[in-house]
This record gives sequence, structure tokens and C-alpha cells, in this order.
Amino acid sequence: MPGKGYSTIGVKPAVMHKLQQTTDRNYLGMFLPSTLIIMMNEVKAGRYTIHTHKLRLDLTGRYNTITIRSDIKEWLKNSYEENKEEYLELYNVKCFTRFVSYFLVNMIESKNDLENNALKMNESDFKWLRDEYKKRRKTTAKYKTVNFEQFVDGFISEIIEKVRTARAVLTV
Repeated sequence: MPGKGYSTIGVKPAVMHKLQQTTDRNYLGMFLPSTLIIMMNEVKAGRYTIHTHKLRLDLTGRYNTITIRSDIKEWLKNSYEENKEEYLELYNVKCFTRFVSYFLVNMIESKNDLENNALKMNESDFKWLRDEYKKRRKTTAKYKTVNFEQFVDGFISEIIEKVRTARAVLTV
């Protein structure tokens, strides 16, 4: 039984598996309830919006319970009240527990959509940029007084501008 300030929600095994995958991929080392807190805060901060996706969840199996903070439970209840008709129409969801399953998966899929549209680079991916900085610094007087961060800002801006120009030319 959760203590004061905590609550439980029921989650089907397929949804629990998706939550675990998201935790392992995005929040390595976190517990599932912590993942839900972070994702709720990201949505509330406007980092991404939860969109409905074409889903057909496998809701077989017994419910597993997760102990969560009460503010997450309240957020889920408010989301249920706001989206009740849409989820009834799209997923034939008639109760809060099934809504939570679909809502959490939609939240995960929206997070994945966001990350699929973001560039992910490691520090080692920028070795070519450091080499370009050294090369231009030796050959061009313009770059002799510019530090690496300023060079990167200008260089990346030039690349982005070239991509925009190419996109404009290709769409005509």
C-alpha cells in the first residue's frame, strides 16, 4: 500500500515492456516511476506534445502495478478527463485504466518522434570540425583570433544556410 503522497496505477505487460525500453534508452539507470516523472515534466514544460498514434495494444495478461507520485496520478486523471472522447473514438477506451495504457504508449511514441527528429552526435563526431578549425586557422587571417566555439557557430550556420538554400531550390 503506498504511503501518503503516492498512488498506484495498473499497467499491462506490453505497456510495462515499452516503459522499460524507454527507460533503458533515454533514462539509463532510472526506475520506471522516475521515468514517468521526467516525461510528465517534459510534457508540462512544452518540450514535446503527446499526439495520438495509430495503436493496437496487446492488453492481454494481468495488470502490474506501479507505485507513482500522487501528482502523476492527478495529471493522468486530468488528461483522462480532457481526452476521454478522443480516446473513446480512436481506441474504444471506456475506463481510466485502459486510458492510462494508451496514453502512456502515446507519450512514449511522441517522445520517440521527437528524438527521431533530433541530431544525436558524440564528441568524437566533431573531430573533423576541430581539424577544419586548425586548418582554417593556419591558412586564413580571419580565423586567427576566433576561438573554437565562435568558429563552430559560424561554420554550422553556413552549413544550415546552404541546406536551406538547397531545399528552396529543390522545392521550386
